[in-house]
Amino acid sequence: MSDSPPTTDATHSETTTTPWQRLADADPIAVRDPLAEVLGMVPEGEPLVVTFPEVAKAAGHACPAVGGAYRSTQLALDELHPESTPVRSDISVVVGGERGAHGVGPMANVIRHVTGAADETGFAGLAGCGGRQGLLSFGEVPGPGRSFEFTREDTGETVRVSFEPSRTGVSPDEGGGSPMQAAAAIVQGDASDAQRERFHEQWHGRVQRVLDAEPGEGSPFTLTRVGGN
Repeated sequence: MSDSPPTTDATHSETTTTPWQRLADADPIAVRDPLAEVLGMVPEGEPLVVTFPEVAKAAGHACPAVGGAYRSTQLALDELHPESTPVRSDISVVVGGERGAHGVGPMANVIRHVTGAADETGFAGLAGCGGRQGLLSFGEVPGPGRSFEFTREDTGETVRVSFEPSRTGVSPDEGGGSPMQAAAAIVQGDASDAQRERFHEQWHGRVQRVLDAEPGEGSPFTLTRVGGN
């Protein structure tokens, strides 16, 4: 019997592109979770690591909105914690818009998955530790596209990140055509293998551009400090 480990996505040759490998590449987000430490899930002080494929799996798909919520969270936490690891239960978030508006709920779920911040349905805590209830809310947050405000509860520092999906369209080298028209053809079974492959490349390429983007002129993201120190 061979002692070789079973083949997984991680052990495929470089010439093999799996759906997860093509999906998108993004830096992971590390967060401390006090309750996980108390319950022995991780050693004290050791962070949990959240990856984009993990978030996409929870969402059931990867799209510019899911990528935008992930990258918005990453940018905000990096700004609020330049020299430390963010701590769940110490981060509150206001999601701009009504919870039932198109795209708002799925983006809020991504933010919740990373930060732990939850609405009234969240975990209330154990012996005063690890509570997330009431740390995520929906309301008016100014800014282009979808906007979010992240606050460090220990310092009161707040940053606002806005994500403008219209700035993540098909790049010039990908050619024209509507991604949604292509998606509709695939759903209806009218797309050829070549059309399906082209759509997947364009779609995942768009998600990748979101995950790579830095705030600034022409970027889908803007980041502003709005409160605290």
